Amino acid sequence: MKLDRPTIAVIEDELLLRIATATAIDDAGYNVISAASGVEGLALLRDHEIDLAIIDIALPGRLDGIALVSEARRENPHLRVVFTSGVRPAHELQLEAIGLFLQKPYRHAELLLVIDRLLDKREE
Repeated sequence: MKLDRPTIAVIEDELLLRIATATAIDDAGYNVISAASGVEGLALLRDHEIDLAIIDIALPGRLDGIALVSEARRENPHLRVVFTSGVRPAHELQLEAIGLFLQKPYRHAELLLVIDRLLDKREE
């Protein structure tokens, strides 16, 4: 990882989507680390300095995306989050209080615009 680049965590259980998203984010000039479950994601968020996390709401195991963020924010209350899911959550208004929501399928260009905005990346 390059120290001068922001680090983004991609926490997504769908392997091909996780790889494609991580590749697009890396190609855009960010460091990327990834995990496939809420438990793996929590360990990743605890072990690394993360500037932004892209988190699937529906993750396998005991921690879904929302529970993962609740746990992670105990140690990092300023963690910036973009939630993703193929289904619009019924509690979307409550969700907006803890992070942005991007519905799958999304285009990588759309995700990268959101990332740039959240990280205050200046256009050149």
